[in-house]
Amino acid sequence: MTVTTGRRTFLKSSFATGAAGLGVGLRTSESEAATFAAASEQPVIGFIGTGIRYHTYHCQQALTFGPCAGLADVDFVQAGRAQQAAIDIHREQKRPLSIGIYEDYRHLLDRKDVDAVVIGSVDHWHTKMVVDALHAGKDVYCEKPLTLTIREGQQIVKALEKSDRVMQVGTQQRTEFSQRFAQAAAMVRDQRVGQVRRVTVCIGGSRESGVLPKVAPPRSLNWERWLGQAPLVDYRSASEVADTRGWGAGFPFSRAHRYYRWFYEYSGGKLTDWGAHHVDVAMWALNKLGSDIGEVKIDPVEVTHPVEFQDGHPVSDDQFNCATKFNVKCTFRDGIEMYVRDTAPELGFTNGVMFEGSKGRFLVNRGKIVGRPVEDLKQNPLPEGAFAQLYAEPTTPDLGDFGGDGYHMKNFMQCLKTRNTPASDVQSHNRMLNVCHAINIALRLGRAVTYDPQTEMFGNDTQANSFVAREQRKGYEINV
Repeated sequence: MTVTTGRRTFLKSSFATGAAGLGVGLRTSESEAATFAAASEQPVIGFIGTGIRYHTYHCQQALTFGPCAGLADVDFVQAGRAQQAAIDIHREQKRPLSIGIYEDYRHLLDRKDVDAVVIGSVDHWHTKMVVDALHAGKDVYCEKPLTLTIREGQQIVKALEKSDRVMQVGTQQRTEFSQRFAQAAAMVRDQRVGQVRRVTVCIGGSRESGVLPKVAPPRSLNWERWLGQAPLVDYRSASEVADTRGWGAGFPFSRAHRYYRWFYEYSGGKLTDWGAHHVDVAMWALNKLGSDIGEVKIDPVEVTHPVEFQDGHPVSDDQFNCATKFNVKCTFRDGIEMYVRDTAPELGFTNGVMFEGSKGRFLVNRGKIVGRPVEDLKQNPLPEGAFAQLYAEPTTPDLGDFGGDGYHMKNFMQCLKTRNTPASDVQSHNRMLNVCHAINIALRLGRAVTYDPQTEMFGNDTQANSFVAREQRKGYEINV
């Protein structure tokens, strides 16, 4: 598959006239949508990481806008299934069926015909893959959480600033789910609960596995490369599948695949899983995604880990180690309190974000947005442009399309043409995610810390600052 000068020129310069009016790219006209019909105007896409998110979202949504040139995965069985899924879509769309498979994603990035990559790998690989893709001149869509550490966020920002690339983070709650979360953010900013006093974020607790025995890695998996920057350790896995339904169905508890996120070595448990969604909504609504919001005091009121910790590190490596129960009080400079919890039974919900203020309260999650302030919208709707002001580059959303399934990917694809900032920009995502990282540091240390978003450090707290970055295994360092 060869890139024509026509498509490259189109992706870089089309819609330049009037682009400022499009802003974040939330508005999509019929003429813009129609431009994807011509093969010369379609971005050629590569996929890195082809697990469950690839099959449930990335593949189906991205290939609506352009063909797949190739995909990369360190598990060849997973890669084969992903290739077949892409071929099936190509066959329906009468596109070429030649789709490459690569164990080393860098070979995919070497392809000159690839315009954009969609990254859905395990969390501890995100930053290195993003930086390498930006260096290779690719536009990037990367799933959350974008980083494993606070330092990695700094590296991505630097790499992005040095490039002229477009990048979208996969926090779909900003644009999908029937606009519920955007509506919640707009309501808070329009003071529909009055002066906000408290926000409660419920994200569930991490899983428990029990002791996992050492076993040989699956023959299809390059375990050493899967580990990447993380320490070289034995593979561990249960002998039987525990989950027959839901997100992990079909895989036994192990260090890899569906369950890696319950190890601090590779992810951040629920804080970087659901927290990357719901803490994002809370801070977005409170307009606290800037660098000048002041210090945040983080106090773990309650925390339970499945293993013993010493100086913030698990003393054993034979089972899941992320916090299973927690209640963390975050106090912002203006006095607003944000509680991040596994569950809040006394408030009547287990997943979602509740905003409480001087005029009432309401709850939002993926299934509903409820409360008296929501009911009051019937008589007193939000002002025109309320949604537009939520984004990095204000615009007028097309409400007939904005909020629907797949819109987040569509927003990214439109921004490939306009070269505008997508709805989930890197800067705001990092600022939110750094608070999640800081909460995890407090949970691991079992004590209060004070995080400064301006310096991205913990003042003179030497122990907490030691978690800002991690030593990376030789050969897998992240270089900007």
